[in-house]
Amino acid sequence: MPGYYAGFLLLVPLVGIIACLSNLFYNVYLHPLRSCAGPKLWAASRLPWCWYQHRGMLQYKLLELHKKYGHAVRIAPNELSFTTETAWRTIYGQRSAEMSKDPIFSLLTPTGVQNIMVADRETHNRQRRLLSHAFSEKALREQESLIQMHISKLIEQLESRSPSGNVDLVSWLNFLTFDLVGDMCFGENFGCLDKGEYDPFVRAIQGMATELTYTQMYKYWHLDGLRRYVVSKKSVGKRMENVKRAMMAVGRRMQRETTRKDFMHYIMAANDEKGMSPQEIHVNALSLNIAGSESSATALCGIIFLLLTNPACYNRLVEEIRGAYDSEEDITILKSHDLSYMDAVISESLRLYPPVAITMPRRTPVGGETIDDISVPADMTVGVHHYSTYRHPDNFHQPEQFLPERWLAAMRTSPPFQNDRRECVQPFSFGPRNCLGKNLARAEIRLTLSRLLWRFDVRLQSGQMNWLKSQRLQGFWQKPPLLCTLTQVKRT
Repeated sequence: MPGYYAGFLLLVPLVGIIACLSNLFYNVYLHPLRSCAGPKLWAASRLPWCWYQHRGMLQYKLLELHKKYGHAVRIAPNELSFTTETAWRTIYGQRSAEMSKDPIFSLLTPTGVQNIMVADRETHNRQRRLLSHAFSEKALREQESLIQMHISKLIEQLESRSPSGNVDLVSWLNFLTFDLVGDMCFGENFGCLDKGEYDPFVRAIQGMATELTYTQMYKYWHLDGLRRYVVSKKSVGKRMENVKRAMMAVGRRMQRETTRKDFMHYIMAANDEKGMSPQEIHVNALSLNIAGSESSATALCGIIFLLLTNPACYNRLVEEIRGAYDSEEDITILKSHDLSYMDAVISESLRLYPPVAITMPRRTPVGGETIDDISVPADMTVGVHHYSTYRHPDNFHQPEQFLPERWLAAMRTSPPFQNDRRECVQPFSFGPRNCLGKNLARAEIRLTLSRLLWRFDVRLQSGQMNWLKSQRLQGFWQKPPLLCTLTQVKRT
């Protein structure tokens, strides 16, 4: 009998090894995606994908793979990555049979209630109809005084600190965007600009993004149960405390009678019998706050860094801004629309340093789909990878260079930019689920840049030239301090 048990114990791992090897063999040689281009190791297992994701280097590796294998690359047994404008339209565009969001990537909200980012098609359409009122052109005009108030706080704080030397613009731009969007979502801001420090809720955002990134990887390996051993209870508890705090702020705003034209004003004004429940309003306000704040701050940091490392572009934008206004009070959302070079700078910065640099994966529908002449079976994961698409040499002339003029109307059909595939760049995503707040984000960026460069001459501190190259990505870019010297402009 002892020999029987010993043989059985040897047999169990042997069967496991055989099953594992069989699965690897199937993925490489028998899988429906076996003919798609890509490295065999990535086709065999999701392990390489997870390794680079864990290191925060996946975006760089995927660009390398796309340069080697082409615009469609198999990056996991069941996943294809694309880098073309046609893939944007096929995967994310308006269609009768929607490509649903990948369920592993579409993580639940803290309360389990659907928000606009993870909702099914019917729920998404209903919520988007209501939320769209808060992001209309009319709403944006009425929200301008609130936006200007927070930018004025930023300018005052920078002015008081600029004589001392180093100013970390990553921190201060985060303070601005979180205070501003928090005020719009909750009716009360975090006080970051007033205190000159991160609120606990804001400080926890990167940790929350990293935790969600690992949760995604655990799901791929069916190891959800390991999360409680890997993620500290203290960390999870602190984040849940901050989530509850934000939801309580939403509740207070919903009960408050006020004429201020923030997000809640428009959401509640349009909330008819087909409207959102209080629980849906809570989770949407929380998600809009996180997504809108982090992305705008990241965009502003990237724009400033790229300008400061390209002096000719910086000088041209400064000249445009200071020549467009007679005084700082003249800087408005409406007048900022006339700054064509600024718009080109913003577009080029979003290409080189997109706040959302990852893939937003979808699942192919029943019956499969043809994407860029590739027949993809049903229930495969597909998506356009932002970072790789924007830097692919087939899509742009000198893709690694900061060249804002490629976006100017006069240069679009002229050498050397006549073959640039500008439709590839979709920093706010594409189709019926694209970002609702893109007009607000661009207005906020234009106003902040205009007022910052009207008031100050900005220079990078020494040792900052590799600020962008040093960054890792886990959900959000992990931005180190961006130390700058600000000198107030003297005007007669």
